[in-house]
Amino acid sequence: MGSFDYIVVGGGSAGCVLAARLSEDADKTVLLLEAGGEGRDFLIKMPAGTAKLMGNKAFDWCLPTESDPSIGGRTMQWSVGKALGGSSAINGQVYMRGERSDYDAWAQMGCEGWAFADILPYFLKAERFHGAPSQSHGSHGPLSVSPIRDPQPIGQHVIDAFTQIGIPLNEDYCDGSQSGVYRIFATQENGQRCSAARAYLEPARGRANLTVMTGAHADRIVIRNGVATGVQFRCNGQAMQAHAVSEVILSTGTLLSPAVLMRSGIGPAAHLTSLGIEVHADLPGVGENLREHNSVALAKLVNIPTLSAQLGPLGIARGLIQYLVAGKGIMTTPAVQVMAAFRTDPDLADPDIILSMLPVAVNFNDRGDAILEKRPSFSFGFHVARPKSRGQIRLRSSDPDDKPVIDHRLQGAHSDVAKLVKALKIVESACRAPALASVITGTLRPDPIPETDEQWEDYVRSAGGIGYHSVGTCRMGPDGDPMAVLDTQLRVRGVEGLRVIDASVMPEPVSANTNAPTIMIAERGADLIRRRL
Repeated sequence: MGSFDYIVVGGGSAGCVLAARLSEDADKTVLLLEAGGEGRDFLIKMPAGTAKLMGNKAFDWCLPTESDPSIGGRTMQWSVGKALGGSSAINGQVYMRGERSDYDAWAQMGCEGWAFADILPYFLKAERFHGAPSQSHGSHGPLSVSPIRDPQPIGQHVIDAFTQIGIPLNEDYCDGSQSGVYRIFATQENGQRCSAARAYLEPARGRANLTVMTGAHADRIVIRNGVATGVQFRCNGQAMQAHAVSEVILSTGTLLSPAVLMRSGIGPAAHLTSLGIEVHADLPGVGENLREHNSVALAKLVNIPTLSAQLGPLGIARGLIQYLVAGKGIMTTPAVQVMAAFRTDPDLADPDIILSMLPVAVNFNDRGDAILEKRPSFSFGFHVARPKSRGQIRLRSSDPDDKPVIDHRLQGAHSDVAKLVKALKIVESACRAPALASVITGTLRPDPIPETDEQWEDYVRSAGGIGYHSVGTCRMGPDGDPMAVLDTQLRVRGVEGLRVIDASVMPEPVSANTNAPTIMIAERGADLIRRRL
């Protein structure tokens, strides 16, 4: 279908940033390929639509996992956004950066240029903050970040309870230290979701040098003589190929980017050969180092109104009217309203648990469907900040329509389980603090409350799940690291003209929801590409 200076594969959080930034150079042509739709649907724009989007195959890749022996052989379904905006079009809209030490650790591993001081300017460049002016927030970027509207009363009880057990209020958790309890900031504007597509792509769509194709399924990167020369893809059932003059940038995410690389002949040679795929670069790290925030939840009944009790037919109708008329009410509510970062051991340098408070009692079944408690209730979901458990991605076959094999030992590292057990007991102590004890009337999950560490561990393994924050499967690293897929400029080793820029490049997990860090990576990646010229 012609030649472009840059081809960006994947219109998710990173891809939208890259397409917008690279097309700022008017003399450079950019093609953005996205397998999903435009991402302008009503449910995507409405913040509360998250519950109906996750698990919906029109907007979600719905990727199944293999049976996981570390959680009793259970299988799960991984939600990955399938539309312009990617997972930022279906996620819970939490804006979170992580700890300063997360990024400093990357630099200490040999990823020069990725320390916190190096990457903070890119967080600021991306952000348009609607809270009080602060040196730790940007005010002129594309991504709208706002304090949440209409906070639920249970949030203040949670904040007070955590301060009562010694976890202090954190006034700004985006300054490099998340320690404490706080109300979240959300990627919203005027009561609507601000996805990466809305923030970055929509203002750029009128540029003559930017071509956006939706419904475009990437089959493989075309490689000739060690150089990425284009992309083979299908659109409306028709096989197509586009040529890249300068670079191909792969941004299909942690679970799909390694699959595209492997179908293109980049990955573990023995695995590719077994599937009849010609090997262009033997990179054993492709698909390895799958990391995820393994999570567990508890839920309580309360004697004050919460969002749970407002989700009947009348409450939803009232909320829709408020949303449509004034951009307010429960339909503007992100899934999470209050978060906390705390230590299971006071001697730790940084928090090792990240907690989220939802003003509903919610669970997800194996299909990813949200199941809500109708009585007044709330829930805590929390995960290990820097999990040690690992998994891998492999191809099921060379057929692009076959979903990849996601084989993750979610709780394979006992240290992760031990931290979650300690965290559960700390959170139960917060529930006994006066601010929460005065409103809690019963327990929903776990029921009954475990009494021993062994019982808590059984609960973690039987009820634990994924946090939808996967990273690491195409990780960057210094020269000499045999498992590093990319160099620190995000270039694929052994193949010229090809980069991966998305959450898969992270060498270690960040102590945060991954959307804001992914956007930061894309901002810096765009700079790296443009500086090369």
